[in-house]
Amino acid sequence: MAANPNSASPDRDWRLNRHERVVALIVLASCLLGSWLPGQITVATSASLDHRVFLLRPVPAQIETGDYLVFRHRDLAQVRQGLNANRERMIKRVGCRPGGWLQVDAEHRFTCDGRPLGQALATDNQGRPLPRFTHNGPVPTGQLFLVGTHPRSYDSRYFGFVDAREILHQALPLW
Repeated sequence: MAANPNSASPDRDWRLNRHERVVALIVLASCLLGSWLPGQITVATSASLDHRVFLLRPVPAQIETGDYLVFRHRDLAQVRQGLNANRERMIKRVGCRPGGWLQVDAEHRFTCDGRPLGQALATDNQGRPLPRFTHNGPVPTGQLFLVGTHPRSYDSRYFGFVDAREILHQALPLW
């Protein structure tokens, strides 16, 4: 019995043509990216930063001045009462690294190695008093001085150093 040339052979049933392979690859890549990407992106809702959308990366071996970092500060529960466990992370920029010379003057203006980092305000935007951190000297080993990019950012100017062990991710600004 002769095989019908118009019928599909058993070997041909599972093969995809070029167009079908491209579509399958795009669908597969979208599924993989869709399952991986949500855990790798974070959105900052605070006005304390110039950027809003960040790609989360592992903490680098060498943290540099200017790097954005995600952390849970040991005193965060006292700082922002009412945050639930899933929302108690902060994103700030490294203003001064270990060994950098941190200085604060009488007006509570901070500098690191002579670079201005901002001024700690006496009160928040509702007139409530704010704590103000004071340190003149080198940043201790294993500690970071983290700042926001907005003058009213609640950062190390108020709550002090952040222990490097509290860093969860490096945050690369996307937008």
